[in-house]
Amino acid sequence: MGRKLFPVFFLIFLIAAQIPIFPISLQDYQKGEIIEKVVCEDKPEQSYTLFLPSAYTPEKTWPILYAFDPGARGRVPLEHFKDAAEKYGYIVAASNNSRNGPWGVVFRAAEAVWSDTNARFSIDPRRVYATGFSGGSRAAALFPKIINHPVAGIIGIGAGLPEELKPAQVKPSAYLGIVGLGDFNYQPMIKLDENFDSLDVTHRILIYEEEHAWAPQDVCTRAIEWMEVLAMKQELRPLDKTLMDKIYSQELEKAQALEENGRVYLAVSDYEAIVSMFKDWKDVQTITEKVSLLKQSSEYRKFLEDENERREREDFYRTNFIHTFARINNSPETIMNPAELYSELNILPLLDKVKNKKNIDEHYLACRLLAELTLHATEEGGKYYENKNYKMAIIFHEIAAKASEYKPSRLQYIHYELACFYALNNQNKKALKNLKLAVENGFDRVEHLEKDEDLKSVRDSTEFQKILKELKDKKE
Repeated sequence: MGRKLFPVFFLIFLIAAQIPIFPISLQDYQKGEIIEKVVCEDKPEQSYTLFLPSAYTPEKTWPILYAFDPGARGRVPLEHFKDAAEKYGYIVAASNNSRNGPWGVVFRAAEAVWSDTNARFSIDPRRVYATGFSGGSRAAALFPKIINHPVAGIIGIGAGLPEELKPAQVKPSAYLGIVGLGDFNYQPMIKLDENFDSLDVTHRILIYEEEHAWAPQDVCTRAIEWMEVLAMKQELRPLDKTLMDKIYSQELEKAQALEENGRVYLAVSDYEAIVSMFKDWKDVQTITEKVSLLKQSSEYRKFLEDENERREREDFYRTNFIHTFARINNSPETIMNPAELYSELNILPLLDKVKNKKNIDEHYLACRLLAELTLHATEEGGKYYENKNYKMAIIFHEIAAKASEYKPSRLQYIHYELACFYALNNQNKKALKNLKLAVENGFDRVEHLEKDEDLKSVRDSTEFQKILKELKDKKE
């Protein structure tokens, strides 16, 4: 989507290997640390980032978590799961090749890391897990079919299942979905969780207050702990009552905190997960009764009414985005001035909702919609850039810039791309203006700035050299 600099933050979509009986132990691997690159022995074009827990020894088998980042950045998921992996004794292997499609790339990467890790390390074949973010989440859901081997659990972050996989086909794997309230995939993830209810699939959803990104470390740790409890229930690992009590207490505290803060819907979701997780070991009757009372409360009923209304509005906004973009694409001569375009796309009211955090659900609804609008606008603009239609690329990226006014981490890249598009369209003043805005919002890639051929028409200007010098001075 867009040009190559746009962050992976916004990427959306996107045989069988035999387990050797005698794993190979390599003495050179440092335990308890992230190992940046392990080259697959049989497929040297493939590699993965690796974590071995400090206690790792080949004399016993270990659970393993395979991770997939949408931008082929193996280190990223390791940074989020490393602490949990060390604490609970998981090997983690994250492909450096798997990315948001095409599926052939994903399949080859998954097969390579599966085969290589099983050749090198002592893995418990009953405790194979998969995780991923965005398009990587869809890859994780397909992982058991790619390797033709059962997966005990799937942790899907920021996206649900690929079109090729129906919810019922997830079984026998357990599925834990993780999504931010501000993630444009929030509603699809909620619907997926609801679908699992009627399919007898062991599942849970964790919701946190962020946008479309890898989940924070503490949320990733909760996901691993859920898998640990399930492993005890399924007798895939010994029952540890001390650990079970600790996780139970932690989960109960989090649910109670949500209830106390008025987040009744999220509290009910967590309480129900606790009942499901611990009913075989704990007396959960009090929690079950609490869930029943909360569901009858005016706060809970009002949330459901408001949430249904938000879903309808979300669908309306999305339909409006599609229709407006179709009109721009099909009839460029009808394009209005920017202010009218922003009005038609309802950008200003949504930005107002983002600024107002008193109603957190409305705040994140606006975040979801503006993020999705930015995504599609930069995708459309990127297509026109590839076809050298810089005027149209500018129109869509100006929409993206307006929709991302509240988000400097995105805005810096959008303004940088606008600077390139304006320069290519011989509008040097606007190119330099956007380049300055990119730097003001955090863009700091000096080397790229010096070499990008798209900025050739402005590189010798006094203003460009001033921006470059200020950026270099700031970095130093």
